[in-house]
Amino acid sequence: MNCEDVQTLLPDYYDDMLSPISRYAVQNHLKTCEHCNKELHEISVLFDSIAGRDLEVPPASLKENFSRMLMGEMQQEENKKRQKTGTTIIGMQSFSMLWKIAAAVVIFLGGTFLGTRLKTGSDTPSYSQINELKNEVKGVKEMMMFKLLQGESASDRIQAVDYVNEMPSPDRKVIAALINTLNHDKNVNVRLASLYSLAKFSDNPMVSDSLVSSLSRQTEPVIQIVLINMLAAKKETKAIQPIREILLNDKTIKEVKDIAAQKLKTL
Repeated sequence: MNCEDVQTLLPDYYDDMLSPISRYAVQNHLKTCEHCNKELHEISVLFDSIAGRDLEVPPASLKENFSRMLMGEMQQEENKKRQKTGTTIIGMQSFSMLWKIAAAVVIFLGGTFLGTRLKTGSDTPSYSQINELKNEVKGVKEMMMFKLLQGESASDRIQAVDYVNEMPSPDRKVIAALINTLNHDKNVNVRLASLYSLAKFSDNPMVSDSLVSSLSRQTEPVIQIVLINMLAAKKETKAIQPIREILLNDKTIKEVKDIAAQKLKTL
């Protein structure tokens, strides 16, 4: 990982929200990079400062105004992208701004929730309060995921998939984005990350049918092998025909054909 990749992960690293693989990669980078260590220190100071402040209940109009500001900032980013010619690149500065906005949303929502609890004098938050906060934070995570999936950086798109791994029950829109990434992303590592993420939801008929359909699209051997093993383990009989087509395809390499023939016998 380079500095740009690491700095996009530092907030989640500080909150201990990264996957073990991503956390290990960031830790290795921090051992030798003074600049990224400084960035991490600044993030810790910011978060500690926020945590140490007394929370007040914001007026009801603040959330509406803040949402308008957020949408305005996102629209500005989209306009900047449309004005560029050639390859569209989401730069570190643009991403950093978006992250700050998203972080501010989470902080605002947490402050609203805690402030309301303190005002009412309740020591225990109600279920509806907790559920509302979780839904709002989930919405921010989804926004970040969709934004990252549009980036040119493969590491950004992998990070987007990593966000889905933190969602206990992603909705159809998120699942569809993962399926689209599996079928169309230009980077094999991003497609593979999407596949492993989708595997967690393979009991969902929408996911299992999409994985079977994807098998006919994939030409990368590692993706083919993982998909075949996955579908065979699930005893997915709909995969029999796509696996046969892989065996009959002259372009399929021997290693894939061997796995396909072996797994076909188990279905």
